[in-house]
Amino acid sequence: MNWRTNPTVYEINTRIWLKEISNKYNINMDIADVPEEEISNIKEMGFDSIWLMGVWEPSLAGREIAATHNGLLSEFKKTLNDLKSEDIVSSPYAVKSYNVSKILGGNESLIKFREKINKIGLKLILDFVPNHTAIDHPWIKEHPEYYVKGTYSDYIKDSANFFNAGSESEPQIFAHGKDPYYPGWTDTAQLNYFNTGLRKAMIEVIKKIATMSDGIRCDMAMLIMKGIQYQVWGDKLFTEKDSKSEYDEFWSEAIKEVKKEYPNFIFIAEAYWMKEGPLQELGFDYTYDKALYDWLKRGEVREISSYINKGFDEYQKKCIRFIENHDEERAGKVFGTEHQKSALLTILSLPGASLIHEGEIEGKKIKVPVQLSRRPEEPINKDIQNYYLNLLKIISEEEFHGGKYRLYHQRSAWEGNYTYTNYLIWSWSSEKNFYLVVINFSPFRSQCYVTLPSEEVDNQNCTLVDLIGPNIYERDGCVLCRQGLYLDLQPWTRHLFKFEREEQ
Repeated sequence: MNWRTNPTVYEINTRIWLKEISNKYNINMDIADVPEEEISNIKEMGFDSIWLMGVWEPSLAGREIAATHNGLLSEFKKTLNDLKSEDIVSSPYAVKSYNVSKILGGNESLIKFREKINKIGLKLILDFVPNHTAIDHPWIKEHPEYYVKGTYSDYIKDSANFFNAGSESEPQIFAHGKDPYYPGWTDTAQLNYFNTGLRKAMIEVIKKIATMSDGIRCDMAMLIMKGIQYQVWGDKLFTEKDSKSEYDEFWSEAIKEVKKEYPNFIFIAEAYWMKEGPLQELGFDYTYDKALYDWLKRGEVREISSYINKGFDEYQKKCIRFIENHDEERAGKVFGTEHQKSALLTILSLPGASLIHEGEIEGKKIKVPVQLSRRPEEPINKDIQNYYLNLLKIISEEEFHGGKYRLYHQRSAWEGNYTYTNYLIWSWSSEKNFYLVVINFSPFRSQCYVTLPSEEVDNQNCTLVDLIGPNIYERDGCVLCRQGLYLDLQPWTRHLFKFEREEQ
């Protein structure tokens, strides 16, 4: 089953989700037991795929660190007023092994779950954490050469970034996983991609994941690019026999090799620091669009307009858009209601993939740390929920996944009125249907004219049906393609018009 163009992804916190479904049905379930009704509901909402976040074997050492870390404990208590010891689990990004957690039912249960969702037309995405493993991963003992090592002096001077996996008399010093800008993650051990054995082993891990899923979301994918690895760790990456110039980028090698065996398997990169383009060049199917998220959050319509006006090339088509995920604050907390609705329409209706986080549809506002296995109850925001459900169904129409995309350049409604720059406007069409997306992405009432294509509206009597609002307008197509469509919208408001056309 091929992926369709511009897929929609639903991110699920697996451990919490399965526990809540078990409570709902009053049965202790593993992942294979999830009722078909629960999965069908996701498909019916308009999604193409499910990202099960956090399925791998949990780290006992990671759980201990989470349960004793003062900063994390403070965050846990803010999230759960009645926090219990059993609510705390290890981070899903400190992976002990790429075997499915026994709590979820193990590998066979996940394979059955995938078969179940594939039958109804959903794909499965799983996590891959390339930069590091848990500190109790078997490779620490079996393949210490796979990791970045330090000296005892490093450990004494910088215990935030190095740990001793041996004893005081026989120390074995390893680096914690880290990025260039923050201290190390103390539940992790840094992998060394300038080791040939490690590269081969990680490619085999990806191939194993490919037998259980349809794609992977690669955590902090840019961290293992050669330049960043060398920036963080320098000569600690190399033995005397090594030369950094001998190594190609891991991603180009891995993606090419995996796709030989699994051509429809997709790679999604969590990416920052302007590394999205280079990662796409290395073979990634989609990369996080963090830049768009930040502009949407801040309401920077001119930045957004400039970004999408630069030409909708292959780069833009390979972006995965979002206004929330497990790392960001809840959209319901960050955005005002109308602002959120317009931001959602933007990410869902632009070319590229889109990501919706579990709880986002219901308007939840409390961000849940990934080290918790329970979340607080929150009321459902019916207004937001209805908007999401309606829009997701509209966007699931084929025009938004295989139709013709067209970007528009609006103009001033009258001399001296510069509010036309507050608009974002594009369309999707097929031989049968024409949809027009219109957004005033600003806190100001704004006006503009936009000229519509003659091949779509000329010599047509056009009825503009707003699919996300109550409005219906009758317009002469000849006017729309010559003078243009006049728009006057309140702050943060939007239309998604479907044109019903009759020959004049």
